[in-house]
Amino acid sequence: MLIREAGILFQGIPIIFTSYHRASKDQTNLICSSGLMSGLLTFAECLMEPVEYFESSKYSIIFKKGKVIDCFGKKQETVAFIVLDKDERLEKYLYKTILPLLEKLLKRFKNQFNGCNLTKMAQFEPFKETLDKLFGTGTQTLEEKVVSLLF
Repeated sequence: MLIREAGILFQGIPIIFTSYHRASKDQTNLICSSGLMSGLLTFAECLMEPVEYFESSKYSIIFKKGKVIDCFGKKQETVAFIVLDKDERLEKYLYKTILPLLEKLLKRFKNQFNGCNLTKMAQFEPFKETLDKLFGTGTQTLEEKVVSLLF
C-alpha cells in the first residue's frame, strides 16, 4: 500500500498536510480537495455513523476523528486522514495498523497544540516532521527504498 497523502483537517481546511506521491501530474487545489473530502465525510455520516474510509477504483481514504481544545477553551473536531493506493488487503491492515497510526497522529497533535489558535497555520509547519516519522516507511516506492539502502 503506497501512501499518497496524509494530514489533519480542521473545519474542512488542511492545517497539516503532506503529499508523498501525487495521484496525478495535474496541479490540484488543496483547499478545494480537502473541502470536498470533508463534505463527503459529513454527508456520509448523516446517512450512517461512523465512516472509517471511502474507497474508489484507485484510492482509499481513511479517516479518524479527534478533538482538540482551541485557544478559547472550546473542543474542536479535527480529522486525520491518509490517502492510499487501493489494495485488497485494506481490511486486514485497517484496524491493526492504519487506524492506530492515525490515532497516534491525533494524540501527538493534541499534545502539542491543545490550547492553540487553530486558525494560525504557520505554527503547524514543523509538525510535518511527525507526519514523516509516522508514515515514512509507507511513502517510498520500491526503487526509492533500494536507493536509500545503497547510499
